[in-house]
Amino acid sequence: MMDRDFQRQLFEKELQVLEKALLELAEGKYAGSEFLAEYQSIVTQYERLLTFTRRIFKISDIQAGNLLRRENEIKNILDNAGQGFLTFGRDLIIDREYSLECEKIFGFKVNRVNILDLLKSENEEQNTLFAEVFKSVLESTDLEIQQKSIHKLPKIIKREDHYLSIELKPIPPNYEDDNPLCMLILTDVTEKHKAQEQVAFLSFHDKLTGLHNRAFVDNWIEEFRTEGDFPLSVIMADLNGLKLANDVFGHIQGDMLLKGFGKALLQSTRRSDIVSRWGGDEFLILLPGTDRLACEKIAERITESCKHQAGLPTELSVSLGMATQEEPTKSILDLFGIAETRMYSDKLQKSKQVQHRLILSVERELQTKFFEDPEHAERVGRLVVNLAQDAELSAGSLVLDNLNMMIRLHDIGKVGIPKEILGKHTELTNREWEIMQRHSEIGFRLAQSINELVVAEAILALREHWDGTGYPRGLKGDQIPLLSRLVAIVDAFDVMTHNRPYRLARSREEAISELKKERGRQFDPKLTELFLAKTLVS
Repeated sequence: MMDRDFQRQLFEKELQVLEKALLELAEGKYAGSEFLAEYQSIVTQYERLLTFTRRIFKISDIQAGNLLRRENEIKNILDNAGQGFLTFGRDLIIDREYSLECEKIFGFKVNRVNILDLLKSENEEQNTLFAEVFKSVLESTDLEIQQKSIHKLPKIIKREDHYLSIELKPIPPNYEDDNPLCMLILTDVTEKHKAQEQVAFLSFHDKLTGLHNRAFVDNWIEEFRTEGDFPLSVIMADLNGLKLANDVFGHIQGDMLLKGFGKALLQSTRRSDIVSRWGGDEFLILLPGTDRLACEKIAERITESCKHQAGLPTELSVSLGMATQEEPTKSILDLFGIAETRMYSDKLQKSKQVQHRLILSVERELQTKFFEDPEHAERVGRLVVNLAQDAELSAGSLVLDNLNMMIRLHDIGKVGIPKEILGKHTELTNREWEIMQRHSEIGFRLAQSINELVVAEAILALREHWDGTGYPRGLKGDQIPLLSRLVAIVDAFDVMTHNRPYRLARSREEAISELKKERGRQFDPKLTELFLAKTLVS
């Protein structure tokens, strides 16, 4: 704003003239002159004119200051509105950008750039549309025509890696000789657009596998009715042993199996097929325009592809059920029911095979990741059978019937113990020991999941002590299953007499001495006597 000193400087000459004239009148310089009255009038009018002029300048200065302040406020609002504002005329050259967002969006100052060059993309149809709409809006004065043209523009455009919301507004000229302008309002909606795309994707896709989900299939069923979809085949697929794999390897590894299975399904099907995760471990494949023979070939490819998925904790095993409908005479849900029944029948036949394969995977896991001796189970098995015979167990006893499975599974719970604890060379902390003791419960749950109920109870009690000081339930004496007591003695002897990751083997004599010391404390005294008697003479 103009201050008093600057204003005086601006009117310095005029003020000097006025002050001189007023001084002359005060000193009576022109007294008696016939022009004195007229001169006094001129000086008075000049003083009024100068005062009025200075007031106008002051008012104008205040208005200019207010206008500048208002302009700065508007610019600040536009700069922080998160939108780019620019205008261009018939030459399509941007004459002004009104906010910093324009430079932020495009990475450079857009002033004097051709608007078509600025918005140019790989979509030639879109480029042509922009040119046509801009020309129509700028050359027409009819508001209705302008709006019809503007409505042809896309609401969101993609420029490089950004998504921009655009809004075009015609600006009519203020005066006859003014050129018409267009204002383009741009908003970077990249994050919002990607979030909406993700929401839209997840509404019809399974988050874990990326396959279609049940909602997509339901929607497809409602909309499909074309004769070209027939014959229509469906395949119900079930990933065998997923719950067991989750129990053995953990849910992260179980998720890897689901992802691997989804990959195998996509590799085995065509682009026109619909592969979906139906729920949990079940998958549904819709095969439009596919007859029974073609469906069987796809099922064969699925089975084969499952064998070649690398990097998984265990080989994929799948149960499949197929059904084909030649014409749209029945409900497609009936087709699903037939395929599902056949899938469960296939699953029932493969259950033992899946259990065997998973046991092999656990044994491999223990050997490769936890440094378990692959011959440990074989040695324990041989010695336990001899001990059972010495204990005069009858051939039809429940113990003997479950002995082989107990030998294979007695260490299975160790897969749930962290490697750094299982192979630690120094003494375990209290917290680590608590974790270590969980292997009995883990093994119990795993054996239960494959319906080995007797073996499960024996695994749970394997670390119980004859005097009741063991874990996890503090059983004592005959409360401990006989199967557990047999294996506990032989397992301890074999562990002591062979190298472990955390210590070297003891001598045979040291192991025998340890068994004698723990007889009646950790181990069944009678069974220990039988084992030692056989061991000492062998």
